[in-house]
Amino acid sequence: TAALEILLKALGPDHPNVATTYSNIGHVLVSQGKHAEALDKFTTALEIELKALGPDHPDVGKSYANMGSILCLQGKHAE
Repeated sequence: TAALEILLKALGPDHPNVATTYSNIGHVLVSQGKHAEALDKFTTALEIELKALGPDHPDVGKSYANMGSILCLQGKHAE
């Protein structure tokens, strides 16, 4: 999306705001039923957050929860 491209250029790929944008895109994809694509965006958000914020930050927890929701929708309860 245009917003993501602007943020990537302005802030760089490892900025927490970029992670938030990936997460927001993931939520849109979920609403469109595109679960695999959403999981990819949530995973990217998580990777950025872990690097930028550390494993104990609340945003990291939200990303894990987002990923868990998608896995449940896909019937992948063991993951």
